[in-house]
Amino acid sequence: MNKISTPCITCNVKACSLINSLDKNLLPIISQYKLQFQFKKGEVIFTQGEPVSGVYFIQSGVVKQELTGIKGKPLILRLCGQGKMMGHRSISSKARHPYTATAVEDCRICFMDLEFFRNLLRRSEALQKEVNSVFLSEIRQNEERLLQIAHLNVKEKVAEILVHLAEAYNYREGGPAIRVHVNRQDMANFAGTTKEQVSKIIAQFSNEQLVRCRAKQFQFFNIEGLKKVAAA
Repeated sequence: MNKISTPCITCNVKACSLINSLDKNLLPIISQYKLQFQFKKGEVIFTQGEPVSGVYFIQSGVVKQELTGIKGKPLILRLCGQGKMMGHRSISSKARHPYTATAVEDCRICFMDLEFFRNLLRRSEALQKEVNSVFLSEIRQNEERLLQIAHLNVKEKVAEILVHLAEAYNYREGGPAIRVHVNRQDMANFAGTTKEQVSKIIAQFSNEQLVRCRAKQFQFFNIEGLKKVAAA
């Protein structure tokens, strides 16, 4: 983990909640108080059960949020890409992180002390609404995740994972290929199956023109087609 510095006012992450919600006059102030770090692939950003000390914003890269079960088996909740926020669930109380966040690839992460972020919330109704919107969206995603685990078959789960990957990496149909740093084992942990099953189904999807890839390089996702498989 290395410390870096980039002013908020020049940040090109349009999906960032701070940049979208706050008065631009506050951005130079935020730049003075925030910290920025570079995390290498595989580095842990924070750990499940660790006290929450602040809020994180992903400037670049992809992070996996992972729960450790009773028997120590990991369950990936979601993948978060550029502009996403972490640590915001516990801003109103002294709480602990409900999951572990790990860099799937080299990442740049902005960090803001919890008390400073609370002060920003008190000053900005727009930021309050944004945080509430993100929180409610995550609750909805978690509910959908439970339904997937309970009711979807493996093929449907893998289709859902591929859609999630495309979203996390900001894939656009007709745009450039993306290099996905999520391996088959991570996909299997997401789907609750084996990496052999994941590889088999991805090969099947490739034959059906739902996806085109070689190892971790994805040239094409048929998003609508994959969504239909996941909703079957």
